[in-house]
Amino acid sequence: MTPAEKKQILQKSAIMSNMSMILLFVVYIILSSVRFTVYSILIMVAIIIANGFMFMHFKDIMRDQDSDENIFQYITDDMSWRYVIYLSIFFLLMLIAQGYIKIVSEYSYIILLNSFIIFIWAVSANNPMVTILVRKSEKLNDLYINSEAAQLSEEMGIKEPEIYVINTNNRIANAFEVNKKESYVFITSYLMSILSTDEITGVLAHELSHIKLKHNRKTLFFNFIVFIIMLNLMSLGLTSTNPVFYYATPLFLLILFAFILFISPAVKRHNEVEADLNAVKYVNKDYLIDGLRRISETDKIPENVMKSLSLDHPSTEKRIKLIENSKS
Repeated sequence: MTPAEKKQILQKSAIMSNMSMILLFVVYIILSSVRFTVYSILIMVAIIIANGFMFMHFKDIMRDQDSDENIFQYITDDMSWRYVIYLSIFFLLMLIAQGYIKIVSEYSYIILLNSFIIFIWAVSANNPMVTILVRKSEKLNDLYINSEAAQLSEEMGIKEPEIYVINTNNRIANAFEVNKKESYVFITSYLMSILSTDEITGVLAHELSHIKLKHNRKTLFFNFIVFIIMLNLMSLGLTSTNPVFYYATPLFLLILFAFILFISPAVKRHNEVEADLNAVKYVNKDYLIDGLRRISETDKIPENVMKSLSLDHPSTEKRIKLIENSKS
């Protein structure tokens, strides 16, 4: 089995698992809104069995292949299939509980709200956009840069990510990483064309630092906790007979807006600085500084972050100053 065939099977597995999650959620909403009968349970059980067969189908394909990579274990451990299994069990139990337990039926809207939040978080954590990005990109074939990325990954103690180049038709100088079970780094073709090899190495060190420090995972979990708490408080405020909750609902809403507009971007800016400072422990400071300056000049990144508190990145000059003052 060629690497391309392996990747194609894994992509199909991810697509099918995400579609299964969507189907589970839609079916649960429909079944929970109609009168409970034994047929509700049978429908959900049938969907669970169908998902089980699809899951086993992909595992069987891998089991029949002689491979130097443990892709069978990869599919078994794939978080997207775990979400399908967890959601299946949860929704089945919820249907049964709604049919026989009065309090669960009365507060089913809160349970549904939390199910929706968990569903969105699960899909986000699985990064379904990765499949689309990989298809629209080409794997980096620069031997020197790939060698540098491999060496940096080894020094940082992380598994080397796959690096892809996105064709942006001489627009958008950018690079970013996606970190799920497997990590990926995407670089735009325009960025590749305007930076020197050393500058690209500096940018790669920055993206690899995000992976090492698990910034994406930590931010996703932090956002999930805040959203699930605040949305539940607002839901209680709108439905509770307690006047304290009712009058506090606007405050909960303001806190959530403040988090979205100010706190979350501030966390992201902190992560960018942390990634910069980690990167220069492994590469020459000038590589990253020169790369940041060239990107800033090309994309005209604002230098005064106070003009827009919602910016995800600090000003270039602030980042450069922190890098210059760092000990590496």
